[in-house]
Amino acid sequence: MSGPVVGIDLGGTRVKAGLVRDGAIVATVVDILEPDDRSEDGILKALVRTTSSACEEADVSPGDLRGIGVGAPGALRHHTGVIVKSPNFEQWKDFHLAHRLGDLAGVPVALDNDANVVTLGEARFGAGRGVGDFACLTLGSGVGGGLYIDGDLYRGADGMAGEIGHMVVEPEGFPCGCGGRGCLEQYSAANGLKNMVLRDRLFGDLTEAAVGDPDLPKRLFEAARAGDPGCQGYFDEFGYRLAIALGGLLNLFNVHTIVLSGGLARAFPAFSPRLFEEMPTRGYRTIVEAARVVTCELWEQGGILGAAALVDTGR
Repeated sequence: MSGPVVGIDLGGTRVKAGLVRDGAIVATVVDILEPDDRSEDGILKALVRTTSSACEEADVSPGDLRGIGVGAPGALRHHTGVIVKSPNFEQWKDFHLAHRLGDLAGVPVALDNDANVVTLGEARFGAGRGVGDFACLTLGSGVGGGLYIDGDLYRGADGMAGEIGHMVVEPEGFPCGCGGRGCLEQYSAANGLKNMVLRDRLFGDLTEAAVGDPDLPKRLFEAARAGDPGCQGYFDEFGYRLAIALGGLLNLFNVHTIVLSGGLARAFPAFSPRLFEEMPTRGYRTIVEAARVVTCELWEQGGILGAAALVDTGR
């Protein structure tokens, strides 16, 4: 392995790129997406711009890159580099991002789902090192999932395996953007906390405004840790629904490690007591009791390092 690569963590509102050399991030650039950046052509220009900025920050010529790895949200076919659909970018449909970005940048481009990329990062450099089989959940606005089986990402027949956030944990529950109801991410994610606050009208007439505050999950967590029983109740429900999903996941894959990543994994102290209380009753006890649930090690760096690792895996 020689020469640097750029790992890109593409989110719904920003692009974060890192220049990675020998498994270490040597420069990071964050680019906030403007409305004109959200089309297919617009995001390609944004990715080229952010890649160039990361190279400039690290004093590296873009021509010296071995490749670019991209973790992107949505349903995609990894083997063809095509994003079929992304909930964050409604204009995209069968978007050949990898091929088109490679043509513009002049280097090979590897593309995968953002949660798979975080999973790969944890496998190579974080909580999954030396663990041949584990599942990774990204707890953020929604819930992403990745499966690392027999020392490699498991992507399924169409490259879309691991949609753990759309496991149903309440058959007649909150509606989900996927078209279903009661999905895990409508409970054990920022979206879920907002659903609960709206359901209970926690802030009275100011509830809608409170739900629009991006810091709401942090505020709820701080209140729960300070002893507010109502806010702690939300994290109890968070942990309860997560236990249902993890019980089913463990029954299917019998992994011994589950890694929790994403911003809301930092609320682990608030939701883990109910999670651990409930898990033994939500799966085959022998399987569940052999498993451990841990928080990630890489946090915000996971997407960049995992995306960069895509270049080296060649798949």
